[in-house]
Amino acid sequence: MIQTIRNTDFEYFSASKKEHAIEVKDKNWIDSLFAIPTGKIYFAEQRLNNDLSIVQGSYNLDEHTSIDGVGEGALLEIQFNLSQHDIHYNNYLGNDQISPAQSGNIVYLSGTDNAAKIHFEKKISYNTFDIHLPIHLLDAYAGESKLMDTFIESIQGDYSSMLTPRRMPIDPKIVNTIADIKACPYEGLSRKIYLESKVYEIIAYLMHNGEKKASTVKLGKDDRDRIHYAAHLLREQLDLPMTIIELSRHVGVNQTKLKSGFREMFGTSVFGYLQEIKMHHAKQALLDTDISIQEIGYKLGYQNTSNFSIAFKKFHGCSPIKMRGR
Repeated sequence: MIQTIRNTDFEYFSASKKEHAIEVKDKNWIDSLFAIPTGKIYFAEQRLNNDLSIVQGSYNLDEHTSIDGVGEGALLEIQFNLSQHDIHYNNYLGNDQISPAQSGNIVYLSGTDNAAKIHFEKKISYNTFDIHLPIHLLDAYAGESKLMDTFIESIQGDYSSMLTPRRMPIDPKIVNTIADIKACPYEGLSRKIYLESKVYEIIAYLMHNGEKKASTVKLGKDDRDRIHYAAHLLREQLDLPMTIIELSRHVGVNQTKLKSGFREMFGTSVFGYLQEIKMHHAKQALLDTDISIQEIGYKLGYQNTSNFSIAFKKFHGCSPIKMRGR
């Protein structure tokens, strides 16, 4: 049996801070937990101004649950499904739609279309990351790109649409930028400027990915799910990454399909994906912590500091010592 909850009823299920299963420790995020009858829903929001805000969502439900959501007015939003599972929903017309695992897009919904019924399976952890944008934010880029022009025309005509017809896989650059937003070390005006710059960075990456030519490699849903899982394993095991052979066996897809799948979905090789995530972590650790260079390298799977330094310089163009001195 599927339970249905209206988003307008969430206020009746607000839970105390002590019950939080997940908690954002940064005081700049306003967090809320809703203990609905079928499980827990958690949100953390950071508002940069009246029209620009960032929202993290986490859904952990004990029963199959549908959330009947209705928004207030038109919406321009960057939407990311960070989960390892697809999110199914019915749009404002009642049509079945899917937000694939580890995917995102920029979405515009008119005031009359800003509604959806979102379905969550039981015992599965779902995570979302959304950025609410000013409706006319993209107008300044009119005339620069056919893809963007088409999207802007839809917004100006109050016609619900997405930047690209299909949601795009989250590549390592976007993974790293989302991590930067979550771990922003600044306060006050510096924080606001930094986070706004990261929002534009994400828009740039989505535009770049949206303008790429379609790949000739065709992957079924099962293969895509396995490759998403492989990417998840790489991100979670930076200190002891699997070889391609081990990764291939673990996720149940042959090496050839694993390699071509990474290039289609993330625009880079398996090694390139891992290296970009690793080198980003290294840079942030050097700039934002006092952890020794040797320990940073060790945590990223480098037993030899010299090898770490060589890899870091090849990627960033300077040594770890020079990066730390900036």
